Amino acid sequence: MLKELMNFLSHYYFERYAHDPELVLGSILPDLVKNADKDVNVLAHKFEDRFGNNPKLNSIYRGWLRHMETDRLFHNAAFFYEKTHELKTLLTPVVAATAIRPSFLSHITLELLLDHLLLENDLVNEADFYNYLAAADRNATDRFLKLCEVNDTAFFFKYFEGFLQAQYVGSYREFHQITSALIMICSRLWRVDVNADQRERLTAIITDYTGTLRRNFKRIFEEIGELLP
Repeated sequence: MLKELMNFLSHYYFERYAHDPELVLGSILPDLVKNADKDVNVLAHKFEDRFGNNPKLNSIYRGWLRHMETDRLFHNAAFFYEKTHELKTLLTPVVAATAIRPSFLSHITLELLLDHLLLENDLVNEADFYNYLAAADRNATDRFLKLCEVNDTAFFFKYFEGFLQAQYVGSYREFHQITSALIMICSRLWRVDVNADQRERLTAIITDYTGTLRRNFKRIFEEIGELLP
């Protein structure tokens, strides 16, 4: 049912003290919509003038914009280039005989390991994350999507309710679960055949690399936090 795992907690990190459920929802909404239906492309900035003075719609939109800016800052940071290069070097031998593209694998591995480290260091709490999402106004969310010309929103709310029920982001605490998530994501793009030995090697690599990442991972959150509007 859950089609793809994303770095939801890294986006939530920047809104964790907001006390604004709609802002928190907006901060992960681009990925939620894409997971619900990869063919739906929402360009919320084109419809900014439609949200008026409605505080909940504007909170969702502000979260949406912060998501986009966070992604832009992260993917253009020296930290991102450095760490994905290191991971690519480590992961390539394991997946060389598969259809998985190492550059893509290194990208998503870094993102999920950052979520892992946020949980490990108690910088975010998954229960708080889900409580914010559960409290977000469904009617406002429905109106936001429809104002963005997503006329039939049933697909989204079906996915969203399943997302809330599954509460899987806490599984990022376990490295073998991260390995499973990585393989699941890659399976959406390619026919992936990863055997038990490859799984074990992937888990060993990401476990070991997390020790390296643990020393300076907070830097990227500090850099983005200083630059976010």
